[in-house]
Amino acid sequence: MPSSRALRQAALLVLVAVLGTLAACDRSAPPSPSAVASASAIACAADEIEASGINGSVVDSDGNPLDDILIQIDNLGGFRGTARTAEDGVFTAPGVSGEFVIATVDIGYDSVTQRVTVPCGETIDVELVLTPAGG
Repeated sequence: MPSSRALRQAALLVLVAVLGTLAACDRSAPPSPSAVASASAIACAADEIEASGINGSVVDSDGNPLDDILIQIDNLGGFRGTARTAEDGVFTAPGVSGEFVIATVDIGYDSVTQRVTVPCGETIDVELVLTPAGG
């Protein structure tokens, strides 16, 4: 019988495959995050976008880092990106500016959603605290 971690990873792989298929079908999405700023944001110069981004960490309620958590990053302009946390719970989304909704996806934890604004030429820090699913 597979372990719960193995089942969780298998379910996550299926979810990533489905999300990848959906993203491939979304022809309105631009080819790269650096090409996008939200409609309400002031247009950034290319060098400002390159210097912009999101540095994040995902932890449990005790402050322990959570690895292999899928992070979805969306804006109202059609941009959709993803990142994954490393062993230290850290994820990055470089080269993005504007207004975004960040959401976590993991079968073992309740989803967390947070709105963030990344000003032109700046990198912001985000911490997401997850609780076990059903807990």
